[in-house]
Amino acid sequence: MRPGAAPIVSLRGELDIAGTDALEDLVLEVLLRHGPDVVIDGSAVTFCDARGLGALVRCANEARRAGGRLTLVRPSHRLRRLMRLVGLDRVLCAAAVPAPRRPGGSCSTMSTHLR
Repeated sequence: MRPGAAPIVSLRGELDIAGTDALEDLVLEVLLRHGPDVVIDGSAVTFCDARGLGALVRCANEARRAGGRLTLVRPSHRLRRLMRLVGLDRVLCAAAVPAPRRPGGSCSTMSTHLR
């Protein structure tokens, strides 16, 4: 991974009670191993409920406590709409920002299939 490049966690599937613990564990591991910044690619999230939103907020809080930032990029239409409804788009989302490029493997990508 290129120094200074935030690792990317790609989410796929439903972000609900069944996957929130796995997401939080993964993000904590990424923060411990790679530093305080993390990017979450939400382009393949097909469903998200209150537990999923809560997990994203808890992950963002952990990144902030570590001195960094969690950035959600490319949220799916459904996720972006839900986040806009509850006001989280202004806190977590960089909807217009494309996922960071990974030329030559300069940035690691970790995926989690939520369900």
